[in-house]
Amino acid sequence: MTLILLVIRFGGAGAGFLTQLVLARLLAPEDLGLFFAATSLAIVAATAVSFGYPEIAPRFIARYQERARPGRLAAFLRQTHADALRLGFLFAGVILLAALIWPGATGQERALFAITAIGMPVLAFFSINSGIALSLRAFFLAYGPETFLRPVLFLLIVSGMILAGTSPQVWVVVLALFAVTGMLTGAQWLLLRKRLPSGSAAPVRGDRRLVSRWRREGAPQIAVAIYTLIFADLAILLAATVLDSATLAAFGISLKLALLVGFGVQVAHQVIIPDLADAKAARRLGRTGDTMRAAAIFPIAFTLAALIATALFGDAILAIFHPDFARAHGVLVLLVACQVLRALAGPVVQLLTIAGAQMFNAALCIASTIVLALGNFLLVPYFGLMGAGLAVLVAWLFWLGGSALGLYRITGMRCDIVALFARTLPATEAPQRP
Repeated sequence: MTLILLVIRFGGAGAGFLTQLVLARLLAPEDLGLFFAATSLAIVAATAVSFGYPEIAPRFIARYQERARPGRLAAFLRQTHADALRLGFLFAGVILLAALIWPGATGQERALFAITAIGMPVLAFFSINSGIALSLRAFFLAYGPETFLRPVLFLLIVSGMILAGTSPQVWVVVLALFAVTGMLTGAQWLLLRKRLPSGSAAPVRGDRRLVSRWRREGAPQIAVAIYTLIFADLAILLAATVLDSATLAAFGISLKLALLVGFGVQVAHQVIIPDLADAKAARRLGRTGDTMRAAAIFPIAFTLAALIATALFGDAILAIFHPDFARAHGVLVLLVACQVLRALAGPVVQLLTIAGAQMFNAALCIASTIVLALGNFLLVPYFGLMGAGLAVLVAWLFWLGGSALGLYRITGMRCDIVALFARTLPATEAPQRP
């Protein structure tokens, strides 16, 4: 299953690679930097609006299915969309107001961020639907629309712009991206409703105690999701405060290429989430060593191969986008090395979430974000573009090390490569704190 999903992802990644190439030809480096900044803002805001529901969905859906409670499952699904809708309107209003009153902004920049505000709630629903689909083991429905269809369709649109000989403003390109996303979000939900368990599609309202619990456990996952799932967008936003637009474009291309490699790690870890959630519900989480070992082999081999390839050919790959981007070769190698570290660390973040350590996970991700921000402000003035890459490395070392230590203290488990293959996982699940 992991291999098939990776084929789908890298089909989409190929489309994404070509899209970035077309965009680099369609837009000036400064406008490409604006494109990255606007879309990253939308994605980060949408993750906050989704309120952590995509991350906690596997836990609660597995629980309600295990205990045969379709009413609670229906109430949970309804609440995810209701909360996202309310927060989406609030965040959209804030972004719209900022776009109107931002001093020195051009008309194009105001239009760009106004469109970002309108499209952001659509991204939130896209994320929630994908989380629900993953919980139901509808892996293709969870990953296909976002990771394959969206980049392919967007590629067709921007390629059409090139073939038509147009020179669109950057806000037009962003508008096209959100239009594709909205269409796929609607289609994804229509298909997902058919896969919901019988009786769970009825509009059941959850009681206040349940709603309070869902929100209490979902809210900490906002920080976790921003740091773990959309790290590229977070890093681009923070780097935008200290890099000029053209340099930001070079950094953004390098980071996105590196995280295409990192997606292989992410998929391998996320595919086993339902199994880990079921094991947690059945109180046998400590007996999943074989599952995690099997999921560890491919991402480690894949990221090491990618590191060698980028060290040898990274400058040539970057130059395909724009000749000036070849100067980011060293940064690209450094960022791919971060993906190797993530593969070696194992599914530590997923295990922390399933073990119920939301507050620790959130606190660590917030602290890691602060480390990343400080790294940019302290390192970029001295090392320029490489400083942004070093900031990412320092933040990831802090995050992965803290996650491993926290998992061991909370559950008594380790999932790093040394522990997995030394067979040091406990035979039974460690006692959990009440």
